[in-house]
Amino acid sequence: MLVTGGTGFIGSHLVDALVAQGARVRVLVRPTSDTSGFARDVECVVGALTNPFIVTQALQDIDVVFHLAALTRARSAHEYVTVNGDGTRALMAAIHNVQLRPRRLIAVSSLAAVGPAMNGIPVEPADSPHPITAYGRSKLEGETACLAAAADLEVVILRPPAVYGPRDRDLYLSFRIAMRGFLPVPSGPERYLQFIHVHDLVDAMLRAATAPRASGIYHVAEPRAYSWREIGMWIASAVGRRVRTVRVPRWGVHVAALLSEWGAAVRGQATIFNREKVQEMLAPAWLCETAGAKRDLGFAVRIPLPAGFATTAAWYREQGWLS
Repeated sequence: MLVTGGTGFIGSHLVDALVAQGARVRVLVRPTSDTSGFARDVECVVGALTNPFIVTQALQDIDVVFHLAALTRARSAHEYVTVNGDGTRALMAAIHNVQLRPRRLIAVSSLAAVGPAMNGIPVEPADSPHPITAYGRSKLEGETACLAAAADLEVVILRPPAVYGPRDRDLYLSFRIAMRGFLPVPSGPERYLQFIHVHDLVDAMLRAATAPRASGIYHVAEPRAYSWREIGMWIASAVGRRVRTVRVPRWGVHVAALLSEWGAAVRGQATIFNREKVQEMLAPAWLCETAGAKRDLGFAVRIPLPAGFATTAAWYREQGWLS
């Protein structure tokens, strides 16, 4: 198995699961990646997705490719495209040119690639995409590159919504704020979101690698949707605090995101809470149809949000992230 993005939040859990299954695992990593968490028998190939020599080397004797390498935060649309679009196209070109091609590609995309639900109707894999952010558009570029390679190998694309669980640093910010006794949420009409725990997403990836009927795009998520009020309630329960939900007007959310971007720019970094994230937060709903994954992959979520938040908060405490 070859994994790209194996040192990231989701990728690290996938590598752990593959090793536990006894698979031979190779990971394509950047020179700056921290690989200290990998088991000793995980093979690392150091290089960029855009380096054809390195990627061809990584693809030797590979049966299945798990493509997770991606940017989820960036300072510009160009940065997103460079990794999520161009990087994926480079990987597909290398797969096409390698002498012994892998059997199957499992690519992890995002619900952002298809866009939010309108009028409360969950989006389906066959719906025409309408991404509302540069991140979503770059992920859609990656999907297009993968599907164009379907003549050379079996292609399975998974679109998860918000992913959370141990090691996640994005939703962690909400847990840390909740420890102070309040949780800001956008004002206006109630908005609903679906989630998936990282362990469930890894299960979907493993099933996608072996399911005979797996082909094309699948949405993988807990079928139930949660309102911002419910999300705040379950985070409060997870951290064991009384948490007051504070409704923030749209202009206030935009100003907070702008300040977050400015602060990150001063440090020469990108931030997850930016104006693009605000566009996603203020979208009507993030809902998706999951029947295809159940039908073709035999996938069903095992970890509902309340239980997932509780175990995630427990992990944060064990690591000393919450106090």
